[in-house]
Amino acid sequence: MNTFLGVVPSESKMALPRFRTKEGERAVDLRRIVYLTAKSNYTQFYMEDGEEVITSHSLNIYVELLEQYGFIRIHKSHLVNGYHLKSCRLRPDRALKLPNGSVIEVARRRYLELKKKVKSQRLTS
Repeated sequence: MNTFLGVVPSESKMALPRFRTKEGERAVDLRRIVYLTAKSNYTQFYMEDGEEVITSHSLNIYVELLEQYGFIRIHKSHLVNGYHLKSCRLRPDRALKLPNGSVIEVARRRYLELKKKVKSQRLTS
């Protein structure tokens, strides 16, 4: 199992989370992360290349760390990278279809705000 070590802001414009794996420590560019999902007291990262990483910290820890870098909490169990919003499709049934084909639920109270952000992302790209 991979574990999160921290965010190191000095390495690039976007901070790099570090994961400890069997092969050693590894940094991940935030732009590679599509979304995070809460799995009880663990968090699962979904990368743009299909890789999945499970960490032993709750989603709340990552919300505090990553919201300042454009990540958006769309549900109590999901945090989405704003960088990938331009490739996402917001469905009328309050679900977000991601570039990798996954569909995740959007909280009723966060739907309108997310809809505005998705629209603005498309206008700026």
